[in-house]
Amino acid sequence: MIYSLFDLLNDKTFSHPSTVAAAELSGGALRLTVRGYGWWKEQPTWSNGDAVLVFSGISSGALDGEALLDLEDDEALGNFEVVYSDSLDWAQPATFSLYCSEPLPEPLAVYDIVERWVEQSKGIKAVPDFLHGSARLSTFLDFSNSPFFMLAHGPDSLRSLLESELKRQNVRHQFELSQGHPESRYLVRLAGDTWFFCESATLEEI
Repeated sequence: MIYSLFDLLNDKTFSHPSTVAAAELSGGALRLTVRGYGWWKEQPTWSNGDAVLVFSGISSGALDGEALLDLEDDEALGNFEVVYSDSLDWAQPATFSLYCSEPLPEPLAVYDIVERWVEQSKGIKAVPDFLHGSARLSTFLDFSNSPFFMLAHGPDSLRSLLESELKRQNVRHQFELSQGHPESRYLVRLAGDTWFFCESATLEEI
C-alpha cells in the first residue's frame, strides 16, 4: 500500500519509536527504510511500522546523514513534517532586488526587520539568504555604509517591510523586479538538520 505522507501527517499523529534502517539517495530521490511504531495504521503497535519513505524530485535542502542513520536513536525522524511550499512565506520566489543609493543611517534596524520576518515565517533559510553581505555583521555594516549597494532580494512580503523601513530612514532606494523560481511542491523536515524540497512524498508499507 502506498500513501501520501502529506495526507497521512494531516490525518494521523506521528509517533516514535522510529529508526532509519537504511537510506538510499539516487536520481534526485531519497528512500528511507524505517522501523518502529506504525503510526499510520488503524491498529498501530510498537513494532508494526516497517515502511519505506520515498521523496522524489528533490531540489534544494540539506542532508544530515549522521543523524538519519543513527541506529541507537529511536526518535530518528525528529520533528517530522511535510508541508506545502506555497504555504511558506519565506519559500516564495524572489520578486525584487533592492538597491540603496546612499548609506543606511540605521543598518541594524534593517537587519532586525529581516531577522524577525524569517523567525515569524518559521523559515529554515537565514538572514544572509535575503540580506546581502550579512553572513558577517561587519561586512554588512561596511556594505550599508557605501554610496550605492544592493541591500536585499526576496518575496513580496519582505519587500513591503523593507520599503517602509527605508522610507522611515529617508534613504534613497530603488527596486528592480525579478522572477525567481518557485520551490518544489513540498517542504520535508527530518532528523537533525535534514530538510529539503521535493515533488512527491510517499510511504510504502513493507
